[in-house]
Amino acid sequence: MEYWQKRYIRENNAFVGNAGLLTIDLPNKGLLGSVELRVDAFTGAIAGTPDFWIHDALKKIELIVNGSQVVKSLTGEQVLAMNQYDRCYADAENLYNVGADWQREVFMLNLGRIFHDRDYLLDLGKVNDPEVRIEYDFTLPANVNGWTNVCAFAGVPQLTYSCIPHLLRESDVVPKGYIKTSEVYRFQSAALRQENMTLPRGPLYMGLYLQSWYMNEGLGRNIDHVELNLDNDLIIPFRLGRRELDTTCEREFGLFQFIQTINATCGQEYPAPVESGRWSEQVIAIQDVIGGEGVLWANYMTIGGQDFTGAAAAVGNFTRQYMFKGRYPFSVMKLPHMADLNERTWIDSALLGDFWVRVEEPAGAGTHVIIKLLADEVVTKYLS
Repeated sequence: MEYWQKRYIRENNAFVGNAGLLTIDLPNKGLLGSVELRVDAFTGAIAGTPDFWIHDALKKIELIVNGSQVVKSLTGEQVLAMNQYDRCYADAENLYNVGADWQREVFMLNLGRIFHDRDYLLDLGKVNDPEVRIEYDFTLPANVNGWTNVCAFAGVPQLTYSCIPHLLRESDVVPKGYIKTSEVYRFQSAALRQENMTLPRGPLYMGLYLQSWYMNEGLGRNIDHVELNLDNDLIIPFRLGRRELDTTCEREFGLFQFIQTINATCGQEYPAPVESGRWSEQVIAIQDVIGGEGVLWANYMTIGGQDFTGAAAAVGNFTRQYMFKGRYPFSVMKLPHMADLNERTWIDSALLGDFWVRVEEPAGAGTHVIIKLLADEVVTKYLS
């Protein structure tokens, strides 16, 4: 009987201090499909601004084998974005941030093309010392990725984590390989900048992603045109402007939905977990305040709310529940052309000359954000 075994190897363990490096040893045999991480943090008393999110504090989440070989290396919000594209959607209790209560976020490191892929898994028996490493910092200041209406965790936060490997058991599956994901290029955003983001040659690429994660400086603001260029202009699978990218990505990947519950004050600017979509809110337990709604352009919004007459903006701090629906989770755009489950669309860079993603920025591009290129690589050979 084939089944996915999901058992704790850590359950509600305390972090050591508020900043540092956490290492979790994984089993040394079995077919690993995913690693599930849950992090809980108790928020302080909130007075008008929420604490920063757990994913802000997780500066790097990595899966390492053989001492230093990277299998996965992503920031907290990048993992959450990848989970959307992997069809491994956010836990319903994710993104809960209210005063004097627990935040809880779940992160999945998936080794396959999609969640619980039975063709691509990491064979732990063919590597040494598999481990998860988490670089964390819960002492961040009250300004995170340009979000100024946020406060640091008050006092000494209570921090715990749990870890659950997803192992395929009692199976005759022989994996074709596994999917490595990491950042491969970055540059500083600037007005009218044109950048050829050159990819390392050699890997077989399954997916490419652009990220521009900074308050009011998302992809909607910083992208004029994007081009995929193979062999020095010999093959250009696409060259599209922002609006066409929006519609193309929606057709290929659909829209993404997040629910957030936060304490926030009317009129504050606030980062949204998606772009190019819509938001709506419901104010909880306050009968004389009407929730708002609006359109998402880049990756920010202004906290709404009116008095019960609808004639004036409400004043004060309230608990609100938001529904977001749009493209580009955490300002991560999966580039069109390559499809996870269609190997004919993957790009074997060993057969190419130069290979790059070209980004052209508009005159109004933001100047604070680092634009990043992430890549999914198909790994079929294990290092001895």
